Amino acid sequence: MDNEQTTEQRTLYRHPLAAVGGAITIAGGFLFIVLLMFELASGEENPYLAIGTFIAAPSLVMLGLGLFALSAWLQVRAARREGKKVRFNLSIDMSDPLYVRNLWVFLGLSAVFLVIAGYSGTRAFETMESVVFCGEACHAVMEPQYTTYQHSPHARVACVDCHIGPGAGFWVRSKIDGTRQLIAVARDSFERPIPTPVHNLRPAQATCEGCHWPSQFYGSKLVSRTYFRSDEDNSPWSIQLLVQIGGDNPRVPAEGGIHWHMLGENAVEYEAADFKRQTINWVQATNRDGTVTVYHNENAEVESGPQNPAGEVRKFDCMDCHNRPSHIFLPPAVSINLALRARTISPDLPYVRDVGLDLLNAEYEDREEAQQAIASGLHDFYDEEYPQVARDRKQDIEMATDTLSRIYSENFFPEMKTDYRARETNLSHFVNDGCFRCHNDSMVDSQGNSLKNDCNTCHLIVAQGPSESTAELDTDLTGLEFEHPEDIDEAWREELCTECHTPEDGY
Repeated sequence: MDNEQTTEQRTLYRHPLAAVGGAITIAGGFLFIVLLMFELASGEENPYLAIGTFIAAPSLVMLGLGLFALSAWLQVRAARREGKKVRFNLSIDMSDPLYVRNLWVFLGLSAVFLVIAGYSGTRAFETMESVVFCGEACHAVMEPQYTTYQHSPHARVACVDCHIGPGAGFWVRSKIDGTRQLIAVARDSFERPIPTPVHNLRPAQATCEGCHWPSQFYGSKLVSRTYFRSDEDNSPWSIQLLVQIGGDNPRVPAEGGIHWHMLGENAVEYEAADFKRQTINWVQATNRDGTVTVYHNENAEVESGPQNPAGEVRKFDCMDCHNRPSHIFLPPAVSINLALRARTISPDLPYVRDVGLDLLNAEYEDREEAQQAIASGLHDFYDEEYPQVARDRKQDIEMATDTLSRIYSENFFPEMKTDYRARETNLSHFVNDGCFRCHNDSMVDSQGNSLKNDCNTCHLIVAQGPSESTAELDTDLTGLEFEHPEDIDEAWREELCTECHTPEDGY
């Protein structure tokens, strides 16, 4: 009797799932080739084309291969459940010309696949790290950030250099967080405006200080500002300040200045009472000699301190003052002042600053409505109030209209409810609390001493007056006492700037 069992040979390719996987693999490969040709022929970065070429198409190929592997596993499992023994026929026969030919074809295709996979993976990584991907892939959501970034001092610094930084750990965390954000975009469940500040942002020591570091800050910096009043003549008022940058450069004997907060072994810690870090409960300052001083906010709603914090305790770094280094949403007052100074808006147009502020600050449903209102608003004002100016200064009015429209398009995004009102700046203390969040009379130590906030603590006024020309200003390099453009007696000594000046009419 013949006891040998007959062996049933069965191919793994005839399973329906294997056929589907094979079809998807071929389709993904074909799509990759077609899109790659478009990508190579294109002369500019296109995030959507890059996503399709190096992420979507390779993902289809991997999905197809995964389905094929799944079909093989299902077939093996089914055979074993039927009590059959499964053995894969992987014999090697180099004497068979057909086998050798097929082997070389397989190895060649595998090599090509590995090269393409490596190339696609590298390009996919580069795509996801690019500025264009960050700014345009989720266009509606990221448009405010991308637009302001392009006009910022950091426009040549890639987004990932600050938002992710070096190292694999933060890269992985960013992709995990990005998945959550992608789902929110797909479901249209993201907040408008996007909440700021970003609380899990890479520490400034690992990003900002790659280019800027406190030991190289020293001396003072001359800052010149020209403001225009909202009167008929758009009257100018100029001020020049020596801002005491300070630093810890060993070649400079004196230390101090604004960057004292960041110097060497000095450490400043604080607890914020709100998400935006605009109200501070307490501040702890540690000098390099080890002296520790704690200042408590007398108006704080909770009892807390360094030993019993009621919320997040944060170590002071660059972002606590420079909170908008790359996404600067200029208030209308600032933008119009700059335009008047540059003469893209003529100061000779009566009340142009006042009317411009009203037009830019108005609430609009979308930018199309805003542009139409701005285009007609300025013309209507002069037609009604100054018909002679409307006839004689048409070119200046048109240039002012174009400038106001540009200001709006660069700083206002009503669809995302994002503009200067949703994006406070902590640099300065004129219309936002900024420095005054800590430096105010309510922040006192155990002896009742408050943090200094007089005018010469951080800067020295060296020139000021009602003119755009430095030659016509009151000047003194040893320092001038602040003079308010309007006669408000001694009120400026007793009240913070922000009690009168708002971001809407500003400075």
